[in-house]
Amino acid sequence: MREPLRILAVGSLVAAAVPAGLSAQSVLDRSPNVSGNWVGSPGTVEFNFLHRFMRAAAPTRKISNFPTFLLATSFLRGTSLGFNYSTNSSLAPNYPNEWEFFARVLPLTQAKGFPVDLGGQLDYNLAARGVDGEVSLARTVGPVRLIGLGRALTNPDTTSNKVQWALGGGLSLRLTRHVALAGDVVTLTKRNSAAGERVAWSAGIQLGIPNTPHTLSLQVANTNTATLQGSSRGGAERRYGFEFTIPITLARYFGRHPKTPSTSEAAPTGPGGTVSTGMLNLAYKTPILTIKAGTTIEWTNDDQLPHTVTADDGSFESELIDAGGTWRHTFSTPGTYTFHCTPHPFMKGTVVVQ
Repeated sequence: MREPLRILAVGSLVAAAVPAGLSAQSVLDRSPNVSGNWVGSPGTVEFNFLHRFMRAAAPTRKISNFPTFLLATSFLRGTSLGFNYSTNSSLAPNYPNEWEFFARVLPLTQAKGFPVDLGGQLDYNLAARGVDGEVSLARTVGPVRLIGLGRALTNPDTTSNKVQWALGGGLSLRLTRHVALAGDVVTLTKRNSAAGERVAWSAGIQLGIPNTPHTLSLQVANTNTATLQGSSRGGAERRYGFEFTIPITLARYFGRHPKTPSTSEAAPTGPGGTVSTGMLNLAYKTPILTIKAGTTIEWTNDDQLPHTVTADDGSFESELIDAGGTWRHTFSTPGTYTFHCTPHPFMKGTVVVQ
């Protein structure tokens, strides 16, 4: 393995050891060819179906399909393990089935107070028969999310240099809670013009499907597959298609129990103050809170589905909190209060009032 790939490998392994707290991202937070090293949530299996197609010129006008399937899961917060599989790749001659096995990490996030999200990916691509890597930086400013990246790729052309470099960036512009516009550009620093390689680009309308955890992207691109290799190599043909994301929350079937309350999760406020938290990806963002008596907790639903905050002992209960809605409750009496979501009872939380 060349030295640049060794550096990417070591960096990814170091980053994997650092805990992170960002929840999974939908297509609303990324562009079709640039993920910003999207990661899933622990206890969730992610299935994404990307389908692109093109029509040949007359007289055949043949429709060619280019599907890519992603399957991934997370065992530690801020990480994902999975694979991309394409059944119609043009990456290597006589190798139409392209497999990419990847590990992703997101050790630094804006949600944890850092100025940017820092992510990395390390993968092995069977068609290219080598290791690829990516490092990305992303920042959300109001309705805009900007992503920049650098990639080191194994060259599938064994007669040329073994390592290729790619640079690129993307953005997502939120128009509403459920609609965004996105686009990106990625280029190899040395493109093979004889092979028809061009600057890779894509654009899409990103949609969140109300009252579901699913998202949908309607897109156009000049790339073939969703792997690091495929999304770095543009061609002359324009392809249209869509991507549909299907998160499967395993906690729905196997249950999840809040851990023992810890003073390390104490809310930074005194009596009479307000603590803000919420729900995202079918989970309470802060499953355990330790507060002083007289403190108000405000839950904001950042999920696509409606949720409730319902005390197990019936002492308090919100109505259905729609996507984007909030609900407040003041805790006046010391004690330990466990709560759940009525339509999603596997969502559980605890408030410790001192």
